[in-house]
Amino acid sequence: RVDQLKYDVQHLQTALRNFQHRRYMREQQERQREELLARTFTTNDSDTTIPIDETLQFNESLQSAHRGMDDLIGSGTNILQGLRDQRVTLK
Repeated sequence: RVDQLKYDVQHLQTALRNFQHRRYMREQQERQREELLARTFTTNDSDTTIPIDETLQFNESLQSAHRGMDDLIGSGTNILQGLRDQRVTLK
């Protein structure tokens, strides 16, 4: 019964974190949308620039997400291996 309560608390905490993250992302997107709508656009100057900083930041975010998924998969693999080891020990 205590284990079930611990599991329920952990599950609810995870759900709350996910909800807060989604809300934060939605608010950030709304702020960015408002900034774009408030921005006044002008014609291009004689020279053209490439927004390398934004592209670099996007690439770093993708790499960070990739590393996070690798860590998550590695953690899951370790958990499964631990369960297999426990099963062998119990047998």
